[in-house]
Amino acid sequence: MTEDFANFLVRPAEISDSQRIWEIRNSPMVRQHSKNQDEIKFSDHQNWFQQQYFGNTGNLCFVLANAEGIVIGYCRFDFNQPNKNYRVSIALDPQYQGRGLGHWLLSQSLKNIPSQSIVLAEIKKTNPASLKLFEKNNFKTYQSDEFNFYLKYVGE
Repeated sequence: MTEDFANFLVRPAEISDSQRIWEIRNSPMVRQHSKNQDEIKFSDHQNWFQQQYFGNTGNLCFVLANAEGIVIGYCRFDFNQPNKNYRVSIALDPQYQGRGLGHWLLSQSLKNIPSQSIVLAEIKKTNPASLKLFEKNNFKTYQSDEFNFYLKYVGE
């Protein structure tokens, strides 16, 4: 099923989005596809979120909000200074999955990355929906073992 995206907004994350992002990060479906599957304490998340996305890190975080303004997903880009690349992480509230919103969130978020940037994604082989999402956004496999790695040049 494809959603009408007119009722949704992709925007830069704000500190006030912290709790909703934490709730999405801690949903069982999101945790099972995460590298670290342990539940995240809210206090740890708050400190991490503020330091990573509101400090001078080069990291970027975008959220997807519905018509009521409720955050239903996020897309993070963590900047690796030595390698000059970004690592992407994306998640949707499970009740909004399967509607094409993840593809739209990722494609809109990628527009905010500096041109010619390299963006890497690490996807578990047990997560075919995520694999398909990244392939639809022109990520190409460059290495495979327990995880698949993807490479994206923005502004090709």
